Amino acid sequence: MLLSKKHFHSYKTVVSVMLLTFAVAVTTPASAKSPVSVETVSMAPLKSSLLIHGTLYGKQDVTLTAGVGGLLTFVVEPGSIVIKGDILARIDTLPLELEQARQQEMLNRAQINLQFHKQELMRLTQLAKTSSAAASQVDRVKQQHDLAHSDIQLAKIELRLIADKIERSTLKAPFSGVISERFSHSGQDVNRADKLVRLIDIHNLEARLYVPVKYLSSLDKGLTLPIAASNSNISNHVNTTITAIIPATDPRSQSFEVRATLPKQTGQHWAAGQLVDVSLPLSSGKSELLVNRDALILRKQGVHVVRINKDNKAEQIPVEVGKGQGKYVSIKPLGESVLEVGDSIAVRGAERLSTGQEVEIQTSSTVNASER
Repeated sequence: MLLSKKHFHSYKTVVSVMLLTFAVAVTTPASAKSPVSVETVSMAPLKSSLLIHGTLYGKQDVTLTAGVGGLLTFVVEPGSIVIKGDILARIDTLPLELEQARQQEMLNRAQINLQFHKQELMRLTQLAKTSSAAASQVDRVKQQHDLAHSDIQLAKIELRLIADKIERSTLKAPFSGVISERFSHSGQDVNRADKLVRLIDIHNLEARLYVPVKYLSSLDKGLTLPIAASNSNISNHVNTTITAIIPATDPRSQSFEVRATLPKQTGQHWAAGQLVDVSLPLSSGKSELLVNRDALILRKQGVHVVRINKDNKAEQIPVEVGKGQGKYVSIKPLGESVLEVGDSIAVRGAERLSTGQEVEIQTSSTVNASER
């Protein structure tokens, strides 16, 4: 078959390219060393962190009741910042004052009665010495004298009870904080146990966390924890201190409560009920083999790393991957494979390496990341 001049030139070009490719393949060494970057195997206790969501609470958070029944004449407004000892509510004391005045008169009557029986007893005692008065008459007057003395003591106790009610009719703040809620208003009649206001200590806040029970041994009282507002960067944190660990596990969630106190002067604004993120430091407690995450080669049959021996030859080592910390992960060799501290592990350029293949160790900057 004859070729046209145009087709002949095209055929000639294709043949030239094929010859050139063959020449390059012949002149290129088949055993070129692959460049890799390596790091050594280390051994240390693996430390990691667990992000836990918590809620802020006032260390003191109480709902205050009336204390005595009566008519409310004043109740503090919600949102008011109060100092310890400030008046939060008042109850009309007029009925108590009238009761106090009545009881005072009862005391006066008892004292007058006692004085009379005392004089009568003295007179009859003198007469009894001369047999001018019967002994039974003396005993009867003495009994009346003692009852009058008892009435005085009862009246004094009743006066103390009324004075206590009058004092409790003015509700005072037991600690400094903010009024978060008001349950009753001025003009209402309230009973002794009726709720009036809720007071929260906003100056002493604590975070309450619920941690999985498997981490109970990793936490201790006095441990410092970084805390940040929820949905913000944990790096913008303040440090809190664990003040209480409550080893009582909820059967459903299998978690226990941890309480950590916030420092008073943080330069940040916190609110009771606010959601926060807390980073819990965790430690396995034992030393483990650690490698760079980039050394892990993932395959369908499993995970392996590539060790570079003293002859600069590759060796695939199947491993089981454990927990991680930053760029490092813990590993455990599988089967009869052995890894030791100080072994060189390829972290760049190991993707296509096979056991026995020669490599050239280079710095990470000279290895093309696409060769992994």
